[in-house]
Amino acid sequence: MSGTRIRLTRAELYEKVWAAPMATVAREFGLSASALKSACRKHNIPVPSVGHWTKIEVGHKITAPPLIPESSGRETVDIHLRERLSPELAGLAAETPPKVEIPKSLSHPLALRTEKLLASGKENERKLSVPKSGTASHLLVSRQQLPRALAILNALFLALEGKGHTVSWPKEEGGTLTVNVEGEAVVFSLNEAVDGVRHALTPAEQKHPWSAPKWDYTLTGRLRLSINNLPYASGPIRCSWADGRVQILENCLGDFVVAVKVVSAAIKKNRLESEESARRREEERKRREEQRKLAEEHKRKTEFVNGLMENWEAAQRVRAFIKAMKECAAQLELSDAEKRDIQEVLDWSDEYASLSRSAV
Repeated sequence: MSGTRIRLTRAELYEKVWAAPMATVAREFGLSASALKSACRKHNIPVPSVGHWTKIEVGHKITAPPLIPESSGRETVDIHLRERLSPELAGLAAETPPKVEIPKSLSHPLALRTEKLLASGKENERKLSVPKSGTASHLLVSRQQLPRALAILNALFLALEGKGHTVSWPKEEGGTLTVNVEGEAVVFSLNEAVDGVRHALTPAEQKHPWSAPKWDYTLTGRLRLSINNLPYASGPIRCSWADGRVQILENCLGDFVVAVKVVSAAIKKNRLESEESARRREEERKRREEQRKLAEEHKRKTEFVNGLMENWEAAQRVRAFIKAMKECAAQLELSDAEKRDIQEVLDWSDEYASLSRSAV
């Protein structure tokens, strides 16, 4: 997994390795002393010889060799720091792996069920055994490697349950085999590596190239055990073990048992962080919704008050108009018909003013 990159000048790194022991400087960068020494050699930075700091302690004065400029002109050094596990995960990863023995015969019910399902299976395009019906996504190997793979799975199931974990494989279509560690489901699988090369068309196939296979596959016999649901950015947790030139998978099963517990803790940590993030998002959504409702209520009240003020102002104008009309009519010599017309206007205006006041 990626970590952090630190960029120094050659002169800065030179000063550091000549100011303190290599192991001390290496710890500052989260590296081993040999890794730091290799970086110095790569960039032609001289380093203290073996016994240098012992001689310094007893009073020897040693002059550091000069730093010669790079012929390429590049004077920067990139040091890539490995990402580290969180303390709680590092503690689990440091546990001593148990010794996992391979029984001579299958005994675990899920190993026997897997054997039965694949015994009558078929080969896929990569020459690996798959069930004719149902699924066994936890095991994908050739017929030649099936007995060995089943023996490994059987030993793992027994070892995991011996540690208090629960291995389950739902019977419904598409059910995935998992190991439950302290309430968290860890998904793993055992596969055989297959080499593939582009298929060379035969003369007969060249007439109908669309019906020819695109790849030719070769079985390797190398098995790989993988944990498949490690959350992203959980740190440098090992999740894969495989046959190598010297190593065989059977000798890695104890490491797998330890790793399952580490991955379970990482899954739990990721789940709790996701739940906390979802909780904060929900709180923020509720806060925004409350603000929206308050803003709408404020707008409604503002519009209501503004409407009352408009009605009140209208009523005040009408009452002033009525008063002015009465005063003006009293000063004029009007006929009975004109007085009746004016009175009708005043009565209607008074009614309108009353309606405006009732609205307030």
